[in-house]
Amino acid sequence: MTTLALSISLLRDLYTRMLLTRLVDENILRLHANGYGDFVASCRGHEAAQIGTAACIEIGKDFTLPYYRDLGVVLTIGMTPYEVFRTYLQMRSLPESNASTTKLPARREQTLPHWGYHKHNTVTGAAPVATQILHAAGIAFASKLRKTDVATIAYCGDGATNESDFLEGVRFASQHQLPALFICEQDCTSDTSSMISQLEQTQAAGGMTYHHLDGSDILTVYTTMQAALHAVRTGQGPILLELCVTRSAPGNEPPENDPLILCQAHLQCAGGWDPHWASQLVQSLTSEVERALRNALDDTFEQATSHVIR
Repeated sequence: MTTLALSISLLRDLYTRMLLTRLVDENILRLHANGYGDFVASCRGHEAAQIGTAACIEIGKDFTLPYYRDLGVVLTIGMTPYEVFRTYLQMRSLPESNASTTKLPARREQTLPHWGYHKHNTVTGAAPVATQILHAAGIAFASKLRKTDVATIAYCGDGATNESDFLEGVRFASQHQLPALFICEQDCTSDTSSMISQLEQTQAAGGMTYHHLDGSDILTVYTTMQAALHAVRTGQGPILLELCVTRSAPGNEPPENDPLILCQAHLQCAGGWDPHWASQLVQSLTSEVERALRNALDDTFEQATSHVIR
C-alpha cells in the first residue's frame, strides 16, 4: 500500500479527526483527575483503528455498535465534543468539594459510557462485555432478511474475545453468511502473539474471513476497512478485523507507532504536511474542545442545581 493511495485532502481529514479525538480524550482524563468519577478508559493509541474504520461507515444507513473505549468512533459518526462531555458528566459523580458547596447529589449510576446515537444508527451497548456482538448478529440477520445492502459493524476490545457472547455471535454470523463486520481492537502494548493466534484459529474453524493488521497505521486501516465493507455488502459473508494497537499515557514519550505520528509521516511523504496548517489546526481544535467542555460543565451543573431546587 502506497501513501498516494489516499488523497492529501482525505489524509488531512483523517488526521484532523484523530487529533480531535486525542484532544477530547485528554480533557476527559483531566475531568477524571479533577474528581469526576473513579474510572476512565482512554482511547489514546486507538485513534487510527477507530477513525480509519468509522470514516468508511455510511452514517444513517449502516448500524454501528461501539464498545466503551470507542470515543473516536462516536465522534466520527457524528457525536459532538459537547455531547461526549455531557455523556461523561451525567454518568459520573461530582467532585466532593463541589457537591458539598452546591448541595448536589452524588451520581454513580454507571462507570463506563454506553454510547448511543439513535439518529445515526449507533446502538447503545449493555454493561456486560461482548453482548453487542450478539446484538450485531441479530441486526445483520434482519438486514439479510430484508435484502438490503446495509452493513452492521460491531466493535470490541481484546477482553471480549473469550466471552461466550462473542463466540456465539460470530459463529451465528458465519453460519448464516450475514452482512456483519466485527472489529477487535487488540492491545498489543505487551506480547499478545498467542492471543492473536488463538483468535485466528477460532475464526478459521468457523469459516469466517479474518484479517490481522496494524491498527496504528491509518492508511492500512482505512483501505482494509473499505475493502471489507464492500465484501460484506456484496454478500461475501461476515469479516473479522483484528487491529493491533499500542496504548500510551498522556505525558509520556509517544511510541514510534503513535497514530498521529504515523499519519504525519504519510502526509510528509505525499507532500501534504504543512507546519503552519498543523499549528493552526491544533489551536482551532483546542479552542473548540475547551469551549465544548466549558458549556458541558455549565449545563450539567445548571441541570443538577435545578433538579435539587425542585
